[in-house]
Amino acid sequence: MPRLDTRDRVKTPEEVVSKVFGVERRLVTDATSNRSLTEWDSLGHITLVVELEATYGVSVSAEDALAMTDVGTIKRVLRDRGATW
Repeated sequence: MPRLDTRDRVKTPEEVVSKVFGVERRLVTDATSNRSLTEWDSLGHITLVVELEATYGVSVSAEDALAMTDVGTIKRVLRDRGATW
């Protein structure tokens, strides 16, 4: 089994959003949304959901994926699935 490189490990949902959309971490808050980040388009949204599922080992329903349009909601959905960071 390959070893995970902990230097590349993303720990918080804010860091995942920062990584996926290429924005500075300090700019990502619970209020950050698909309306406030021009980089957060439909393809980016799918990429974000896939990255969140991989990072936290959870599965997100289509309904929840559509609702995850801001970081605060993302954190709620992840917590509801037992994710921690």
